[in-house]
Amino acid sequence: MSTRDALLRALPADGRLPEALRAPIEGVSLGHYLIVEAARLDGLPVPAVLAWLGVPQRAFARAEELWSERVSDALAGDDDRFDALYEDALGRALSLWARPVDPLDRDIGAWMTFQRHALEAIDPGELARRAGLTPGDELRLARLWRARLADPEVLALAEAAMSGPLAPLPALAVPPFVFPPAPAPAEERP
Repeated sequence: MSTRDALLRALPADGRLPEALRAPIEGVSLGHYLIVEAARLDGLPVPAVLAWLGVPQRAFARAEELWSERVSDALAGDDDRFDALYEDALGRALSLWARPVDPLDRDIGAWMTFQRHALEAIDPGELARRAGLTPGDELRLARLWRARLADPEVLALAEAAMSGPLAPLPALAVPPFVFPPAPAPAEERP
């Protein structure tokens, strides 16, 4: 099973997923919808993503507005469990074609410096765009560092980087996206 297929099957079919989000619309599942939403965050061409997913463009066009309304309604609801499921599924979708963002993805000091510059910027989104990042890159990096900050050593380094003098914005090396992504190596497949 490919990583993409695993993601499409990973959304829970139990009571954690609101009833309105369980059945496909026009053959388009919630997983398909989320992968397309993730692709848009990275500026990937939707027709190429739909072809990779095996979803006809016409079917997606008919289903997209309904999925958007249903997801918006679920996110606006009182159940925080769906918010967490949505965030996790979107993050996993973004990981399907992740790219390195050196040094932000490996150096906590660089990441915290970038965050501090973003906090001081009039338009943090523009700062990220000028650095070559997409909104998807920013979400991937935030997810990566949120997980790593559970390590007390990494947390201590982050706190030191936040409290010290503000260093210059680090120069970034951001390669283009590779899409469609390469299949997972055989040893990673279940």
